[in-house]
Amino acid sequence: MSFYKRRPDIVIKNGTIVDGYGTMPYKADIAIVGDTIDYIGNLQDVSAPCVIDATGKYITPGFIDSHTHSDFTIWSVPTCDSAVYQGVTTEIVGNCGFCQDHTLNGIPFDEAGDSVSCIYDMEKGSFRPGAIAAVLDKMEAMGASINTAWMCGHNGIREMAGLYTPEYTEEQFATMAAILREALEAGYIGFSTGLEFPPGVVSHPEEIERLVQIVAEYDGNYSSHMRDEGTYLFEAIEEFLNAVRKSGVRGTISHLNVKYDNGIPNEYLQKSMDMLKAARRDEHLDVMCDMLPTCFATGMTLAMLPSWVYADGWDEARRIMGTEEGRARIKADFNRYWRFLDAGEWDRLLYVQPKYWTEIGSKPFMELAKEWGKEPFDCFIDIVAAAPTLADAQTLEMQGIVFHEQTMVDSVVTAPIYMWMTDSRVTVEEGALASRTANVQNYMSMAYFFTRYVRELGAISIEKAVQKATSIPAKYYRLKKRGLLEEGYYADINVFDLDALKINAEFSNPCRFASGMDYVIVNGVPVIADGKHTGARSGKVLRHLPKK
Repeated sequence: MSFYKRRPDIVIKNGTIVDGYGTMPYKADIAIVGDTIDYIGNLQDVSAPCVIDATGKYITPGFIDSHTHSDFTIWSVPTCDSAVYQGVTTEIVGNCGFCQDHTLNGIPFDEAGDSVSCIYDMEKGSFRPGAIAAVLDKMEAMGASINTAWMCGHNGIREMAGLYTPEYTEEQFATMAAILREALEAGYIGFSTGLEFPPGVVSHPEEIERLVQIVAEYDGNYSSHMRDEGTYLFEAIEEFLNAVRKSGVRGTISHLNVKYDNGIPNEYLQKSMDMLKAARRDEHLDVMCDMLPTCFATGMTLAMLPSWVYADGWDEARRIMGTEEGRARIKADFNRYWRFLDAGEWDRLLYVQPKYWTEIGSKPFMELAKEWGKEPFDCFIDIVAAAPTLADAQTLEMQGIVFHEQTMVDSVVTAPIYMWMTDSRVTVEEGALASRTANVQNYMSMAYFFTRYVRELGAISIEKAVQKATSIPAKYYRLKKRGLLEEGYYADINVFDLDALKINAEFSNPCRFASGMDYVIVNGVPVIADGKHTGARSGKVLRHLPKK
C-alpha cells in the first residue's frame, strides 16, 4: 500500500530506476506534480491523469549534452527532434567561441520568437547593447522542447568588437568586456573559446586570461576549444590551465582528444589526461573535459588553412587558392589540425560538406576526387575556394576517421574527467535544414554511448553511463535541481528499453532520427510519448544568476 495521498499529474510505474548517482538500479515508481518530481516509492494504487507503465524499462534522468552547437539551428527547429529522440533534455550551447553564427541563411526563424530581436537576427559581427542578453529572452519567447544553457563565445565578441588582429586596443577590450558582462548578467553560464578558428586563432593568451577573470567574477565556466590538439597539445593545455590558475574559474577542455597517427605520438592522449588529473589532484583546480563517442568526428575545414591565406580578405584568399603558386605555398604550410591529411592519409577524410554546395556533401570525398580526376589536395582546395565569403568558408565542415575504439573506451567512456557530449546541432529529417545538417553525428551520438558502449561492449555499466550523462554535467555547470531522480528535482525523465534503443542514421542516409525512447519528459511534460514527438515546448532557459 502506498503512503502517498496526493493526486499527481503523471505516475511512472513498474520501472527500474537509474537515478543518476551512479549507484545500483532499483525498483520504484515516480509521481510528478507540475514540473517537479514529487515522490519516489510505491505508487501501485495511486491514479493520475497520465499513467506510464515502465515494465521492463529503465527510468533515468533526462540526458544532458555538455557540448553542442544547437545555437546554429534551434531558431528554426525549436522542437529539437534529433536530440529528444535520443533522450536529451538539456544542452550546453554556444561552444567553441561561437555566439552569433547560424546555418539558416534563408530558412525562416520560428515565428514564435519574432517579438524579440537579438544578435542572431543581426548581421554577423554587428552589435548593439542588449542584443546578446536578448538571446535568452528570444529563446523563452519562442519556447523549445529541451532546456538550454548558454555560453558566450570569444570569436563572436571579437567580431562584434571589430577585432581581427593579434593586438587589441583598450577600447576594443572594453567593448569585449562589456559584451561578456552583459551576457553573464543576463544568465549565460560561462565563456567559450575556439582558438583554432578565426578570429580567435590570432589572439594572445593574455587576452583570454583577462576575459576569463571576468567570468570568474560571476562564478561562470570557461570552456575552451584549445589552440592546438596536435604538435603543441601540451602547450595548449598549459595555456588553458594558466587561465584557470589565474582566475580560479571552473574550466573545461572541449573535446580533448588525440587523433591517431596525427603527427604526434598516440600516447600524448594519456599524458594530456594525466596533466588534467594532476591539476585536479595537486593544485585543486576544478577542471574537466568532454568528448563525443564516435571514432569519426566533424571538423572545421578552414582550420586546415594557414591564417595568412585569408589575412587580407576572402577575395584575396580565393585568388591565392586559384593559382598554382598559391596552392604550392598552402601545401607547404598544411601541417595543422588534421595533420594526417598533410601526411597523405586522405582515405581517412570521409566527407566535405559545404552549405553553399550541398549536392557534393553526401558524396564520399575520395569518390569525388576520382570523379573530378584530381589529387585529393586540389579537390579539397577547390571546395574551400568555392565559398563565396569568409563567413561561408567558416561553415564548411568535414568528417573523418580520427580515433581508435579502444582509445575511446579507455578515455572518453570510462575516465572520470570526461563528460559526454555530441558536438551536434538539433535538426530535422527532411527539407533545407536537413540538407545543411546532413551529418550522422547530429542524429545518433548520444544514443551511441548507450547502444555501443553499454549494450554491445559492456564497457561501462548502465548506472555509470547515466551518471556521466546526467548528474556530472548538471553539477559541473551548476544546473540546479537537474541531473538526478530525486524528490524536489525538476522532472526531466527518460523511459526506455535499452535493447530497443536504435540508431537509424547511416553515412549514406544520415537524416534519420534515433528510436526506442518510449517517453522523454521535460519539466513534467511529455515531449516524447509512446515513441512519438508531442510537439510540446516545455524546455526552459537555464539562467545562471549567482549573487555577486
